[in-house]
Amino acid sequence: MQSSNSRTPPQPISFREGVESDFSRCAELWMHALATRDSTPRDPQVRRRALEKLTGGGNILSIAESASRIHGFAMATDSTQPGAARTAHLTLLAVDPESQSQGLGKSLLTRLTYSLALEQFAEATLRVLAENLPARRIYESTGWRPTDHGLFEDSGRPFIRYVLTLGTNIS
Repeated sequence: MQSSNSRTPPQPISFREGVESDFSRCAELWMHALATRDSTPRDPQVRRRALEKLTGGGNILSIAESASRIHGFAMATDSTQPGAARTAHLTLLAVDPESQSQGLGKSLLTRLTYSLALEQFAEATLRVLAENLPARRIYESTGWRPTDHGLFEDSGRPFIRYVLTLGTNIS
């Protein structure tokens, strides 16, 4: 008897550093994940903005994949201000909706923050939709602290800003 579960059967997922050839698939995944989260049609402008961020240079990109299929990714950029401690900003984090609820978001976040610590960043920041409770639970469960709030420039939607102090004794 076949299962009526529509989710993809579990496959071994590996993690690796992202490369330029991943950018287009990551932007596509970002567009799909946001459309699913918000119950809206896929928006090519969302894909374009994600691709601009991915191709911006100086990014640290972590990929979760199996059989050449990207199940999720996380990306951070250097946002260090002159004279301040080295700071990274988590710019994009997405998990394919068919692969959610398997701990991939938390694993990607953990791997990315470890990479940032290895690169000697002192802290990391992010902004998340205030209404995105599943993402906020992941951030808070991994040590991120809410610090302030505001409105996203492109959508006017409320966000909460988080910060994470990174370990400096990683070897």
